[in-house]
Amino acid sequence: MELKTLYTRAKRGMREDPRLYLVAVSSLSVAFLCLSAALLGLTNLSDLAERWGRTHHMSVYLKDGAERTDVDKLLSVLRSLPAITRVDHIGPTQAREQFLREASARSSLAALPVEAFPASIEAEFGTKVDAARIEEVARKVGAFSSVVEQVDTYRIWFERLGTLLSAGRMVALALALLVVFCAFAVVSNTIRLSVTHRKEEIEMLRMCGATDGFVRGPFVVEGVLQGLIASSSAMLILTIGYYSLRSQVDAALAPLAGMRMSFLPPLVVAGIVLGGALLGACGSVLSIHRYLKV
Repeated sequence: MELKTLYTRAKRGMREDPRLYLVAVSSLSVAFLCLSAALLGLTNLSDLAERWGRTHHMSVYLKDGAERTDVDKLLSVLRSLPAITRVDHIGPTQAREQFLREASARSSLAALPVEAFPASIEAEFGTKVDAARIEEVARKVGAFSSVVEQVDTYRIWFERLGTLLSAGRMVALALALLVVFCAFAVVSNTIRLSVTHRKEEIEMLRMCGATDGFVRGPFVVEGVLQGLIASSSAMLILTIGYYSLRSQVDAALAPLAGMRMSFLPPLVVAGIVLGGALLGACGSVLSIHRYLKV
């Protein structure tokens, strides 16, 4: 049987009861949208964890009114350590400019005075330096109590981020399983109702000698179309929402995390769309074998 013929018959069957298929597609779209949004959040969380896990960064916040000679001495000590590859002294004015630049220079933030931004020393460790060595250096730097206000290696924050990332993966997995269940349930019930509404047509086809494949084929195509339209609609809604809110999210995220929001990789998008079609086909096939006795 030609695919065009199957598609034509399936489309005609869907037009006969549009409300049934509209409810089915809408329900599946919500499920796929929830899964896609969770994957989008997980993708950006993973990027953030990778970024901070790779930087090996340490911030040394200096006390107000610290003597320049003491600051230079601390800089000299840090630059002499082989574990540290880069050391930058950030003054209050420079810190303010950098913050406003990453925050898109909103007018409300531009009103912040220079005094609101402490001077700091930003140090980068080599990629092969382990966490224990970084913490050891941080403790020694903290001993410069006359000039150092606080030392932050972000390790505790990174460990919490790793815990959050693991929890996010579990949530995404649970949502994926829920979407699979919803897809099977929705498509199965839709096909069952469609078979009931078209019972006379099916009987006539059987009396005319139609093969099992000829009778069942359009229902499989209908399941594929339900899953494909639902997953594509979910990705379209997510894309529109992403680009509509991207600038606002970046303005809030960049100063805190030092990164900008990214969209789902193309392979993930394709997987969600094609996965919707596959789930629709599987749900339809199972429903046909259960409710359509030919």
